Amino acid sequence: MADVLVMYKKSDMIPMVVTEKHIEEIEKCISGKVYWCGSEEEALEKGYDAEILFIWGGSGKMPETYCKQSKRLKWINSFSAGVNPIMDGSISELPVRLTNAKGIHGKTMALTTAGYMISFMRNSSELYRRQLKHVWDKKFECQPLEAEGMTVGIIGAGAIGCEVARLSKALGMTVLGVKRRVTPLEYFDEVYSDDDLDKVLPLCDFVVIVTPLTDATRHMFNMDKFRIMKKTAVVINIARGPVVKEDDLIRALQTGEIGGAALDAVEEEPLSSDSPLWDMDNVIITPHCAADSKLYIDRAIAQFCENLKLYEAGKPLLNEIDMKQRY
Repeated sequence: MADVLVMYKKSDMIPMVVTEKHIEEIEKCISGKVYWCGSEEEALEKGYDAEILFIWGGSGKMPETYCKQSKRLKWINSFSAGVNPIMDGSISELPVRLTNAKGIHGKTMALTTAGYMISFMRNSSELYRRQLKHVWDKKFECQPLEAEGMTVGIIGAGAIGCEVARLSKALGMTVLGVKRRVTPLEYFDEVYSDDDLDKVLPLCDFVVIVTPLTDATRHMFNMDKFRIMKKTAVVINIARGPVVKEDDLIRALQTGEIGGAALDAVEEEPLSSDSPLWDMDNVIITPHCAADSKLYIDRAIAQFCENLKLYEAGKPLLNEIDMKQRY
């Protein structure tokens, strides 16, 4: 019989809430017991050992001691999409399977991205600054824009990118995608291979980064890439901070190589209070919350339960990560 250990506690950084209802849903899908604790220390103290571990694997300290001491662990499911903290540590050396929550973030992250784009097009940040100062003034350096005739490039045209494309198309934009394997995708006007990235960037008014963080994508967006973009282009990073070389981004914004940026992820999180990014009028910063939603954990548990049924039936798992390829 397969047991499950849910190791998670709500925090300021990760505000999702696991409830008794969620535990009951898991219990219906598994032949063994379900344990629930808030930390690695609690699991070790209580002597929990399970075949399946359900954790947040996107940031923070990973339960490396627990995983190395476990005599039963076979599968770790992260209810985040990013699992770099797991793969970058000693857990990656263990003979365990790893799955993530790919596929549950699309609606919220696309909505956030649409909000960024609309904010830049409609001068929302400047209007809010004027509101705080009680200033009624409709003169702008750049008059408000419409989405019609604008082009968005989605770098990493996976599940999240496809949802971004759907909303972008609804706004009336031309949508270009970049991905490893070129296939026709709904809501995309054209899809290019990774090798064609430099052809796509000069065409885009908005560059939306959704690519996973790997050795190949680390610092993929650097000064060389910013220089071939439009001077008015806005870079939107809803992926992982290190995909963008932050020093180069700051310099590109300061020198006018690009027009602006919306950053939900930065190289070092939280963003240092003395970073010049905070004070730039052409930058929107959000604290890695583009995927957050009251429905997030419900979706994560539902996906996990679907995978538990596949696991019990001996079938291939959803979203299994190739440890060597790192995605």
